[in-house]
Amino acid sequence: MTKFDSFFDRYILKTASKRRLIAFYIVFVIIPIIIVDGIVISGAFRSERAAREHTMENQANAINYTFTNQIDQAAKLGNALYSSLYVDRFLNTKFSSNLDYYNAYHDCFDDTLLKLVEGQSGLNFYIYLDNDTVTNGSEFQRLDQAYGTDWYTYVEESGLNKGLYFGRRKTADGQTQKTIYYFQRLNYYNNVSNNILVVIVDYGKLSETISNLNYENRAYICDSNRVLMSNSRYSNINKDYDLKLNHNNIAYSQDFEIYNQILTIDVVAGNDSFINAFKSRWYQFIVLIIVNLMLPIYVSNILNTVYQNKLKEQESLMARKNAELLALHSQINPHFLFNALESIRMHSLLKQETETSKMVEHLAKLQRQYTEWNDDNVTIEKEIEFVNAYLELQKYRFGDRLSFEIDVAEECLKLLIPKLTIVTFVENACVHGIESKITPGWIFVRISSDGEFMTLEIEDTGNGMDEDEGKSLLRRMRFANIEMLKEKGRVGIVNACLRLKMMSEDEVSFDLDSELGTGTLVQIVVPVKYLKGLL
Repeated sequence: MTKFDSFFDRYILKTASKRRLIAFYIVFVIIPIIIVDGIVISGAFRSERAAREHTMENQANAINYTFTNQIDQAAKLGNALYSSLYVDRFLNTKFSSNLDYYNAYHDCFDDTLLKLVEGQSGLNFYIYLDNDTVTNGSEFQRLDQAYGTDWYTYVEESGLNKGLYFGRRKTADGQTQKTIYYFQRLNYYNNVSNNILVVIVDYGKLSETISNLNYENRAYICDSNRVLMSNSRYSNINKDYDLKLNHNNIAYSQDFEIYNQILTIDVVAGNDSFINAFKSRWYQFIVLIIVNLMLPIYVSNILNTVYQNKLKEQESLMARKNAELLALHSQINPHFLFNALESIRMHSLLKQETETSKMVEHLAKLQRQYTEWNDDNVTIEKEIEFVNAYLELQKYRFGDRLSFEIDVAEECLKLLIPKLTIVTFVENACVHGIESKITPGWIFVRISSDGEFMTLEIEDTGNGMDEDEGKSLLRRMRFANIEMLKEKGRVGIVNACLRLKMMSEDEVSFDLDSELGTGTLVQIVVPVKYLKGLL
């Protein structure tokens, strides 16, 4: 070999080493930095967005409560007058003279709690009477005084017995102001009565109360076409109602119904989310910059950590083997049980008692699955074998009353799942669905995947549940915890749901649809990444 060849070989090796070093640097330094930066930054933005949405939701709830509470005060006053027999008698009395009306008016106020109710509520009300003998004045007006007003036109056109109307009225100083009217027909004792109660809600006071909630974001209460109220302190009570906002500016909306009015609370987006995220989590960005600068220096430490982790994994494996050896003693009794069951099965076969043999075989499978608990996770294929054995055993009990069908997509067979989870839901379907039903029933087990999520469905055509029982069970499934295992009633379901939540880092979702007398469908959706990660 010439010197040139040797030099060339060294050059090739050096170049290859550089390339490997560059590849190593890209794989173990650049890519992790990009991934970590992306996770931290996206996490900060998601957290900021979630915090902002939570704040806007709280703001909408506070405005909803404040607005509804004030309107409810008007409704309480209306209901008190609506159901008062004294008021009804006064409204429908034909007075012979103004003096007669005057005396009856004072008797009505003296003998009832009208003044007390009005004083405590702080609200003004007017009653418009279809009675020509009434003298206009104070809280009582003849009905013809309402003709032509915008609120009365709305009442007549809507045909409602009670409701809200957002309009305008003239004040004593001649100005026109925004006004909220609560109206109610006074027909409790007389269905054909045209008498109408109108309670005036102080728009300015209510608007000021909402403004004093002191939330940062601008919010509006709207109907389908107009902005009815805002938390803006400079909102002008004398202005006309503005048109509803452009939806592009709305960051959060909440609909609610109040006295036959469908209203919406629209909250406008606040400051830029990037600035807010940086201000609230500046320390995270500082740490991120430090990590970006220091990571290349600590690559060797990371590799050493990986090596140490591998070593610990080997040590853990050895410790597990030792533990298995120590556990052999506890497996002696199940071992004898399995041998005994096998002897019974073979004896049954020799006597051509195939049905008994099959039952013993299924029972042995169930018992072995319960006793061999080396790992909490098994393949779906293995779990389905257990489910099939359980259902076959149940068919000996129920006979033609029970049929079942199992449909598992091929790509799901090798995914791992906590042991005895599927069979727990199947057992629940048998016990609570099929057992108490006289007519034949079916149990369906379906497992499929779209590559990102695995969907597990257990359906029965049993007795089903009423709405309250279904909601209670679904709540226990979604919020399963250790404390629930100490309670009575379907702890097996709670146990299975809890282990699914722990396995998927609480990203599993549960749903339940049940109808009394028809059946129950349980749906479980788990991200596939957790099922593959168990392999």
